[in-house]
Amino acid sequence: MAINIEQLISQLSVEEKISLLAGKSTWRTAEVERLGIPHIKVSDGPSGARGEIFGEGVPAAFLPSGVSLGATWDVELLRQMGELLAEETKSKSASVLLSPTICLHRNPLGGRNFEAYSEDPFLTGRLGTALVNGLQSRGIGATPKHFVGNDQEIDRFHGNRIIPTRALREVYLKPFQMVVRDADPWCMMSAYNKLNGHHCDSSYEILTEIARREWGWEGVFMSDWGGTNSIGPSINAGLDLEMPGPPAKRTQNAVMALLSNGEVSMNTIDDSVRRLLRLLEKAGRFEDPSDHQEICLNTPEQSLKLRHAARSGIVMLKNENQSLPLRPSENIRKVAIVGPNAKRVVAGGGGSAYIKAPYWTSVFDSLSAKFDNEKTTIVHAIGAKVNRYLPTASSHICRDPDTNQGGGAVDWFVGHDHTSKPVATTHIDDLYYISFGDSPPEITAETNFCYRVRTILIPKTSGIHRLSLASIGKAAFFINDEEVATEAGDLNESATLFFTYGSNETVFSKELVAGREYSVRIEGHSHDRQLHADLIPRMRPMEDKFQGVRFGYEEHDETDLPTEAADVCNGCDAAVVVVGRDKEWETEGQEIPHWELPGDQTKLIEEVSRVCPRTIVVIQAGTPVKMEPWIHKVDSVLYTWYQGQELGNAAADVICGDFNPSGRLPVTFPRSIEHAPGVAAPQEPGADTSCLYAEGIHAGHRWWDFLGISPLFPLGFGLSYSVFEISEAKLSDQTLKLGDAAKVLCRVTNLGGNELPGRHTVLAFFSATSNKRLSRPKKQLCGFEKTPEIGTGESCFVKVLIDLYEFGAFDPESKRWVIDARSTFKIFVGPNAADLVPVGEVTVANEISWVHKM
Repeated sequence: MAINIEQLISQLSVEEKISLLAGKSTWRTAEVERLGIPHIKVSDGPSGARGEIFGEGVPAAFLPSGVSLGATWDVELLRQMGELLAEETKSKSASVLLSPTICLHRNPLGGRNFEAYSEDPFLTGRLGTALVNGLQSRGIGATPKHFVGNDQEIDRFHGNRIIPTRALREVYLKPFQMVVRDADPWCMMSAYNKLNGHHCDSSYEILTEIARREWGWEGVFMSDWGGTNSIGPSINAGLDLEMPGPPAKRTQNAVMALLSNGEVSMNTIDDSVRRLLRLLEKAGRFEDPSDHQEICLNTPEQSLKLRHAARSGIVMLKNENQSLPLRPSENIRKVAIVGPNAKRVVAGGGGSAYIKAPYWTSVFDSLSAKFDNEKTTIVHAIGAKVNRYLPTASSHICRDPDTNQGGGAVDWFVGHDHTSKPVATTHIDDLYYISFGDSPPEITAETNFCYRVRTILIPKTSGIHRLSLASIGKAAFFINDEEVATEAGDLNESATLFFTYGSNETVFSKELVAGREYSVRIEGHSHDRQLHADLIPRMRPMEDKFQGVRFGYEEHDETDLPTEAADVCNGCDAAVVVVGRDKEWETEGQEIPHWELPGDQTKLIEEVSRVCPRTIVVIQAGTPVKMEPWIHKVDSVLYTWYQGQELGNAAADVICGDFNPSGRLPVTFPRSIEHAPGVAAPQEPGADTSCLYAEGIHAGHRWWDFLGISPLFPLGFGLSYSVFEISEAKLSDQTLKLGDAAKVLCRVTNLGGNELPGRHTVLAFFSATSNKRLSRPKKQLCGFEKTPEIGTGESCFVKVLIDLYEFGAFDPESKRWVIDARSTFKIFVGPNAADLVPVGEVTVANEISWVHKM
């Protein structure tokens, strides 16, 4: 269907054009029915297409986290995940997916690192490009985010990232530039933060001068949700779409006033409208403007793909005494599977990336299923508590009084009167409930409202138990009609729950009796729609769509859990200790408070390793954790990251030798957190929230070279059950000119060690050895390739291409990328950043400079 976009623009009224510059609702843009211009629906996010409703909606495929996909170093796999995400997005009747996250792991304590692929811009750019190409090949638009510098969650809405020019261009913008060049994403999302003094959504420099003029990108820039910080400046900067809607900034009156006084021109508005109409055309919305009912696909083929993606990202960090694989065919009488994450489903980090999956797997269930229970006894102990807050009250001990289902009921009221008649009642499965776009239609942006959560609590044990309340807005907690806790609803900038929009946790104690039914209700209400001026910048436009309550509950227990677990493991043939963090430790809106494993998990590992020589540690986390000294006391360590719905099956496949681990670290693991780049930079809210990226171009693995310090594990490290050898490495092109690429050819051989076929990854780095007018890192990742599966005793040849433009540096004076005349670069290859051999040098004879091609 041919669309005459220019004709449509000429037919639109000024008011209609303004309406298109902001969303109509949480996930939809505005439509113009008079001219047949439809809306478009978007969906979160990086780990799956969640659809309309946050938390309680139609289930969706839960992919491995970004860092786990990064650990695959597998470009083709990322393309396949993009294709899978496209079909998932279609199943949620959406046309644009808010993915991928291509910010970098600047600091190992970054709360949102798990969403992103790597610390390295080149690796991130290649993987992000592959996912975007896969997604858009199936007719779904991608939205790389967050543009740019959203690498820190402390004061993420207003914090100022001071990034030197070369670091900005060569490190933080580079993944976006690669994706724009090689995948042409339909959309990109601006970041909440400021960059060098200006909010990203209002930065003419990055949105227009760099992305549009230098890179030639013509897609749609949308704000992060609630991240439009101005009216005129954001429109003039090139931000096409304020999200979500209805608009908090781009109201009809506000934009009309700017047009009248000349602060905004109609030509600028037309440019944004033109880009939005092109997006609708690409998405096929003019042909099919309808919304379809959301469905859950959940096919066997999809599950197999997710399982393969998950296990491909698992990194084996240590394997002594051939403790792994733990084959069920061995004469194994008794296996302990212990740890706080063994039976729990720890599928992902928290925030907008979390998904309600169609099914869940756990390490305990999947690993137990591998063994014949007539030959092998499986035992379990929790071993330690890992919760950052009191655990959310479980659906196993709480039930909806209306339906008897696990969870609770929510009554909704218009106004702030809980004695009035509810306008709707809904069911929730999870008593950490966030309503984001799924409140009843009677609750509008202009409506004061309140709600009541009702559940029946049935304790398992008697005692003085701990309970907690946290909420967005004012709330009160009642047990059998007795008020036992309240939240005042004041804005608390140090709060970490509910994306930082809510309160801190209020903990209280209550004597309860096992088996007795207790009527629990939590009554809360919205902030008044006539918001106080100090609240407006932080709470609007989100708060009218964003409501939540969290009921925490923990029964009294004085058991020494690590000692109990060690007793269980004593006498076992092997112990699998499953530890890590979860979605409350790693989540959007907050940083990770400390590097160590939470709770008594370190003590658990040490006590188990003392009584069971064959101790295998499985770590579920999105960033490095402190592993010394306990890593020297155990046989094997697997880093499984966050693996989505197939987490249990993926881990069990690797542990039992059904899959040869091929994951390699996409981030450097420090020996000491003080060695990591960016650790000293984050500051508490209320202080000067400017953050200087003082490491400059020496980001990620380059920082350890700069300091001359060896990390615990370098970028690219990872073991397999097979032993691989890289040999016969040759550099084919030694003098390069414009348009050339250096080619490294090498042989990779599987020397054995296991009958399974395996895959290996070859990394290429360069080091500038002459003409250092612009300083360079000691070495820089410039290429990589992953082999196909290679059988024992077999080999294959791998070709790594290194584009000439990878040797460029950004010159702040000329504002161009340059390679000086007679520049020489030494090329290295190897399995990781600390195990490299030189293969030759390349020379660029004549000076080359450019603006975009990189």
